[in-house]
Amino acid sequence: MHQPPLRRPLLTIAIAATCGTVLAPFPSIALAQNASADDAETGQQLDTVTIYGTLPSRYEGRYADTALRIPKDIAEVPRTIDVIPEQFLLDQQAREMADAFRLSPNMVVGDGYGGSREHTLIRGFNRNDNIYRNGVPSGNASRVDPATIDNVQIIKGPVADIGRMSPGGIVNIETKQPQFQREHSVSTTFDEHGQRRGVFDLTGPVGNSQNLAYRITGAAEDSDTFRDTTVDRQFLSSSLLWQGDSGVRIGVNHEYTRDRRDIDRGLITVPTGDSRREIADVPFDTRYDANIPNERDSKAHLVELNVTIPLVNPAWEIENKLFYSREDNEDIRAEVAAVGSDGVLARRVLSNQDQEIVHRFARSQLIGEIDTAMPMRLATGVEYREYNQEWKNFSGNIQAGGTVSNPDSFSLVNDIDTPSRAQHFDASLKSYGVFSATEFSLTDTLTLDLGLRYETFSNDYHNENLLTGETTELDSGRMNKLTKGLGLVWETTPGLNLYISYADTFEPQNIFFGDQRVIEQNPSEGRQVEAGMKWRSADNRYFITGAIFDIREDNVVEFVNGEPVPTGGITSKGAEVSVAANPIDGFNVRGGVGVLDAEIDSDNDATDGNRPRNVPKTTASLWASYEFQNPESALRGLGIGSGITYASNRYGDNTHSFELGDYTILDTGLWYYLPVGNGNRLRFDLGVKNVTDEEYIVASGGNTRISVGNPRTFFGGIRFEF
Repeated sequence: MHQPPLRRPLLTIAIAATCGTVLAPFPSIALAQNASADDAETGQQLDTVTIYGTLPSRYEGRYADTALRIPKDIAEVPRTIDVIPEQFLLDQQAREMADAFRLSPNMVVGDGYGGSREHTLIRGFNRNDNIYRNGVPSGNASRVDPATIDNVQIIKGPVADIGRMSPGGIVNIETKQPQFQREHSVSTTFDEHGQRRGVFDLTGPVGNSQNLAYRITGAAEDSDTFRDTTVDRQFLSSSLLWQGDSGVRIGVNHEYTRDRRDIDRGLITVPTGDSRREIADVPFDTRYDANIPNERDSKAHLVELNVTIPLVNPAWEIENKLFYSREDNEDIRAEVAAVGSDGVLARRVLSNQDQEIVHRFARSQLIGEIDTAMPMRLATGVEYREYNQEWKNFSGNIQAGGTVSNPDSFSLVNDIDTPSRAQHFDASLKSYGVFSATEFSLTDTLTLDLGLRYETFSNDYHNENLLTGETTELDSGRMNKLTKGLGLVWETTPGLNLYISYADTFEPQNIFFGDQRVIEQNPSEGRQVEAGMKWRSADNRYFITGAIFDIREDNVVEFVNGEPVPTGGITSKGAEVSVAANPIDGFNVRGGVGVLDAEIDSDNDATDGNRPRNVPKTTASLWASYEFQNPESALRGLGIGSGITYASNRYGDNTHSFELGDYTILDTGLWYYLPVGNGNRLRFDLGVKNVTDEEYIVASGGNTRISVGNPRTFFGGIRFEF
């Protein structure tokens, strides 16, 4: 089987001297730097060439560099990986990460603490901490700013050499890196409800250096939504990359984020009898926080250092990574605690104060190739991870007043200064891991992947009741876990790979139950078996993947109305198909379909055999675009795209007391590239999200936390590339 290089090769374009300079005013980044070379055979001198255009496969990503120990084409990886490039986010005018997540089969979003955090469900498993950044668990509890994204990598199922992760999979955000080719852009986006966002992205060599490059990316947003909530966000990322003549590479990055937004708990449900509930029949812009400002203020800093040192043998190198992040949060909110049979609301004011989240991560790994009778590629190393979270939680008294249909008829009192409950929490998790990932070329067409990880971890927990002085302490002591996985990839014919894989995983848990002070300490444990195919056409215009899988996780805990609830185990069986295609020049398609049979396996008769909340049986998406590229056409530079997303009915809780319904969302947009000066371009965007103005539910966080989707929204944007 073909063995890819250790590093993804740069795209190389050679054009004869008579071609001169080419300018194609259709969407893209510059693909080739100015260059000259001698043809060794003909002696012909090649002239300077500059090409502006989009890669032919506009929405296809074939590498997941930072998500894999051994970089390779994902067609040769024995598990499902969806790579969504920045170009798709640009064409779709993605405001948040959820716009990218819904493109992946068997993946939906959760309520995300009132929309203030990233929160995904992958293959039926609900985790709000499965977001990675450049191969490192991010540790933060806020939104990811789209300005930093080069591509989104969705890894389905567990990876043994990662070890600690949800059996459903993870999302890895690969951020933009410094380039030695100068590229600058500034842009703004806006919509009818009040979105106002600006972004700049600057990269290139420092001065005339051939060894040092920089990248500075920033964004500012001051937006409103149709629910009269606000987003005030600032983001700045600064990076430097130094490449020595010996091959040593040193990269450093600092990011700062300030994110102030409303915690939007959405709609509520009301009892209908026989333990059944239904979503309140009120306008979708109804809010239940009354006169209390539901606000969350988050500040985050992170620093990442990468050092790669080549060894004497050019096939081997040592990669080192250090990562540090700190996030400080404050919030206050009013929430519905219960709804009476007469429709009267019981609400209370809550607040988290002085929340500090600190995450430290270090990795050193040796990666290389051994060319023997059985060639192999190996990545082995050690990792350290420390996660500390400390905060104070205050809860006011229950206040009765206002109704389901008229919540503002009663004014709430902000009684956080005289709370009915006040607690201080301090939790930490430390772990040390030794891992290896090995790829054996058994034959020219058969590859065996082996993954192993041995991890030692410990939890510490402290809780103090600030009203009574009572404390709870817990030290789990050291625990150990070995995770293992293997996969076989068989290249049956050129371009067609079949595979089968197995991997297991675990997640340490440090769970608190509010006033109940019940602590769940045992790690959850999961495993997956997956089989599938990956096919790429000879002309690389089509890339199709398909998989079937069987997943199980035991000792599962989820949060319902803010309280952890053990659900026993979850099983998930399903299938999915994805396609990225470029049938003809200018026409690009990306789509996928997923079917899922997920069940709770529990001693609780009320939930045993039920589908987990927020999990649909069927998901599907399709996005297609066409760009006029004929230089003789008056329409060249014009592009149009349209997409549809579907999710079948979901339940709002594990007891199936109410349903969320299904949804089908249609989006459309068009853009136009206008050449300005020598190599500069303007891009204009116009479009509509949710064209049919469908009212739909995004997710449920519990009986009184129903996240609603956006109505029909007209948007626009302007981008200048220079």
